[in-house]
Amino acid sequence: MSSFNFMNKTTYFQLAVFIVLIITSLVYSACRHEPDIFIEDKPIISTNCSSDTVYFQNEILPLLLSTCATSGCHNAIDAKEGIVLVDYPSVIKFGGINFEHPEESEIYEVLSSDDDRMPPPPAPEWSAEQKDILLNWIKQGAINNECQQLECDTINITYPETIIPILQNNCYSCHNELIQEGGVNLKDYETVSEISQNGKLLGMIKRLNGYSPMPPNQELDLCSVQQIESWINDTTFIPPGGGNDHPCDPDTVYFQNEILPLLLSSCATTGCHDEQTAEDGVVLVDYASIIETGKIKPGDPDDSELYEVLFEDDPEERMPPSPKKPLTPEQKSLIEKWILQGAKNNYCDADCDTTNVTFSGSVWPVMQTNCVGCHSGGNPSGDILITNYEEVALLVDNGYLMGVIKQEGEYKPMPPNGAKLSDCDIATIEIWIKNGKPND
Repeated sequence: MSSFNFMNKTTYFQLAVFIVLIITSLVYSACRHEPDIFIEDKPIISTNCSSDTVYFQNEILPLLLSTCATSGCHNAIDAKEGIVLVDYPSVIKFGGINFEHPEESEIYEVLSSDDDRMPPPPAPEWSAEQKDILLNWIKQGAINNECQQLECDTINITYPETIIPILQNNCYSCHNELIQEGGVNLKDYETVSEISQNGKLLGMIKRLNGYSPMPPNQELDLCSVQQIESWINDTTFIPPGGGNDHPCDPDTVYFQNEILPLLLSSCATTGCHDEQTAEDGVVLVDYASIIETGKIKPGDPDDSELYEVLFEDDPEERMPPSPKKPLTPEQKSLIEKWILQGAKNNYCDADCDTTNVTFSGSVWPVMQTNCVGCHSGGNPSGDILITNYEEVALLVDNGYLMGVIKQEGEYKPMPPNGAKLSDCDIATIEIWIKNGKPND
């Protein structure tokens, strides 16, 4: 009896040891791999959104749906190569997310591959900025997060800074130069202009009866729809067929067209902020120097030093300094708007209207932007004043104005430190003179 009991106890002991060894082996084996990830399908919603945070629902998912989870690829029906990328759980499951080394995440690697990159041609490649957004999202923990702004900015809307990013993230993959689904290329401004004017764009994104819903596999967020609608309602569209690759958006401030000439004539003058003088270490002769030494903070005029000095109460401290005339409220507002729009180094090709030339609407704006900064105040350059119609008309009568702006013969080229006036500006002034230089 005792022997039987002993054998039972021995057997039980050996069995217990065996079980412990199995459990230990399983635990050890599990520790050698990354632990299973708990995939939470419900997004973390934030109403106090940060510009430094990448939001999956707002930025990553729309991009994947429009470029990867399309028909025949990684949608739920086709699941090419067994991969589905239609929502957060599927992206985490099939994306090969590497939390320790984000740049080694499979989804990022295939997007950056030179040989077998995704999406495959002829679909357009992700831009460097889009790849960076994905990488930053992974670096930030690849969270299922969503930004729900309580207020949607429908005031400061521009085509390059507002509309293009929406189209790029949601539409370009199917509507580009090579893949024109429905015969539509949304990378072409004239096409966007046409379908905006005829109501087709709003009909599709608002999913109205009679229109194909776009994007097909996910609705645009309400703010994006409101911004596009606001842009359409506020924009005077350029007629199609003009052949202008870089048309001017009336809601956008362009650095090369408006800001640089203004600063060159008002601030980057001899003895001030040109390269030779560099007063107080500030040089304002090109985009790089203006951003760096003007201490521009894109999106925040009040924290941008260049903008702040325009409002100094002390005439010696404000810019341009006395005895030069201060910038007009309209010019200050122009600089403010440019900074609010991101302080971009942008330009446009303005369509040249030489049919409705007036002094106040055509000639004087050119003078204000390019000439008044040097030729005003108590110490005008060359003792030449350009502050009103009479002074401009006098320069026309003696032949000086056309000589300097055409930079002909012995005339000193004007503007002296910037690019020559555009052919359109010169033609406009010439037509005004031929019309008898009316004060209209």
